[in-house]
Amino acid sequence: MNAVLLGLPDLDRLRELLERIREMIALGGVTLALGVSFVFLLAWVASHLRRPSAQMSRPILCTAALWSAYVPMVFTGVAALGALVPPLAPFILKSFALAVVSAALSWCLAIGAIVAGGNRADLSKARRALLLAGTPWYCLAVYLSTYL
Repeated sequence: MNAVLLGLPDLDRLRELLERIREMIALGGVTLALGVSFVFLLAWVASHLRRPSAQMSRPILCTAALWSAYVPMVFTGVAALGALVPPLAPFILKSFALAVVSAALSWCLAIGAIVAGGNRADLSKARRALLLAGTPWYCLAVYLSTYL
């Protein structure tokens, strides 16, 4: 018998609607991830406006920024392994979430190190921390784009 005659909803239409909603959410996630990635890159480019100073060095702040930038890289690596190793698949989005939160902390430390200034090596460490902290956002944009 026909599903319409029985009063049942059209499941194909519902499936199509849910698919469109999923695509819209994925597109919004990709847009957000690309936007934040752009902010990270813009901060890195703007960091080159800061000139090294010879007088005062703050190696602790820039070193903390650099070491904290490796934490999001580890979580991003776990997310990448989740795409390759099926038992780790449930941890992909959780790893990306932890990577994004830790990247925000690292970004704040790196911006603080750039604002505080330092010699050429200190600023180089802070700039490297900015690039490393942006990595989870770049990878998240690529991962979410696979759902489109």
